[in-house]
Amino acid sequence: MSTPPSPAASSPPPPPHPGGPAKPAKREITLISHSMLFYWWPIWLLGFILALVTYFEDHRLAVVPPGSKVSEVSKDDKETVYRLAVSNPPTRSLTAAEEATKASGDNQVFPTRVSTRVWMAPVFCVVLLLTVVITNVPLRGLWSFLVLLLMVVIALLITLIPDGWDKLLSALGHLHIYINMAGYLFIATVVFILWAVSVFIFDQRTYIIITPGQIQVCEHVGASIRNFDTTGLVFEKQRDDLFRHWLLGFFSGDLIVKTAGAERETIRLPNVLWISWRLEEVQGLLREKATVNVT
Repeated sequence: MSTPPSPAASSPPPPPHPGGPAKPAKREITLISHSMLFYWWPIWLLGFILALVTYFEDHRLAVVPPGSKVSEVSKDDKETVYRLAVSNPPTRSLTAAEEATKASGDNQVFPTRVSTRVWMAPVFCVVLLLTVVITNVPLRGLWSFLVLLLMVVIALLITLIPDGWDKLLSALGHLHIYINMAGYLFIATVVFILWAVSVFIFDQRTYIIITPGQIQVCEHVGASIRNFDTTGLVFEKQRDDLFRHWLLGFFSGDLIVKTAGAERETIRLPNVLWISWRLEEVQGLLREKATVNVT
């Protein structure tokens, strides 16, 4: 005599979840502190751009002694001939140009490339100096906004005036600033190398690793790694510096971590990228530990 199958045995298996297997929660978050060199990327980026502009513009630089005079000799559809009268002895630039002209072959008479755009070198110098000031003089809150607004208004006024930069520099005793292509490349390359070494090597050794139960802290290169429990841990983001954190730092921020327990410590982690978004991840990770402890 056969027994009927039990309801449990005859029931079909439950259908698979429509969303597939649940994605495991992130169990570790690393917050990296960057040095002030991280904010120097506009210098090398603008330097390479202006070097390319100077290269394709292909104007050349000639150095002449004081009292030199230029007069037009002849002109046709293909070329214009000028007469250059200089005092003796002529500059090395003119001597080298004369030798290159007499030599056979396609020799470049004036090899140094320089742009005729008056605004390029002053803008590069302003960006360089502003970056140095911004990364060394913190301006938070309203002061940062007012200084930024003032600089934008002044730059717009000079730009809106026809030949504004040229007139301004001419009024200052013809103190025009010219940087040749090699000058842009040298500054941009050196700053880029320092920036890359700092961001991708040294900065990676200043961090906080957060897990549901504890955090590991290394506050500077060569320091020992310290462990703290996450119970009672407080994360605080300092007030933003509009220049550093918004304009140059991809919404970075300075982080303060306060530990609890018998030996309370305050850990400072400056220049953490995307700090608001990363703090939301950290709070979710800490809530996960709290939920596990309650259950």
